Amino acid sequence: MTPLRVLDSRRVYEGASWTLRLDTIQNGDDPPVQREVVEYPESTVIVPVTDRGTIVMVRQFRHAAGEILLELPAGKSEPGDASPEVSAQRELREEAGYRAGRMIPMGGQWAAPGYSTEWMHRYLALDLSPDPLPGDVDEDILVEEHSLSTIPEMIRSGEIRDMMTVATLMMAINLYADYLPGAATPG
Repeated sequence: MTPLRVLDSRRVYEGASWTLRLDTIQNGDDPPVQREVVEYPESTVIVPVTDRGTIVMVRQFRHAAGEILLELPAGKSEPGDASPEVSAQRELREEAGYRAGRMIPMGGQWAAPGYSTEWMHRYLALDLSPDPLPGDVDEDILVEEHSLSTIPEMIRSGEIRDMMTVATLMMAINLYADYLPGAATPG
């Protein structure tokens, strides 16, 4: 497989959070086609784990989904953030009101590679201490704690419906259980 050739690329919309780019691409001798690409900054998603083994989550209304969702704290990197870990600490403080004494990197993944440039860094946040920052003006967030043992059923039942949250929680439970207080190692 070879990368497609980009024949033309132009920005058709620039918003506060993201940009829409229209690319004309070609695969070998095939006719050119157009693809829309959402340019979005890198982002972070955090699994905050208390010393009691509960997961700190946030419940908030998501306009695009049209409903209130239960999610992990997450957000985009801001200009001036020195690293993804700095972004993760800021988002954790803004959304959940905690600072992590330890951040364990869980790698990164493309959020939606079919149409977006967003690369998402994932972290386990341990040794939490209260240290809130003011949140974004458009966020009305309810902070909740959930027992680690209830997370799989909350996903099965559809109480947790955000794919970023589902994937990150399952990674934490299945690949990083050694860091989770009271977690049984998956078998």
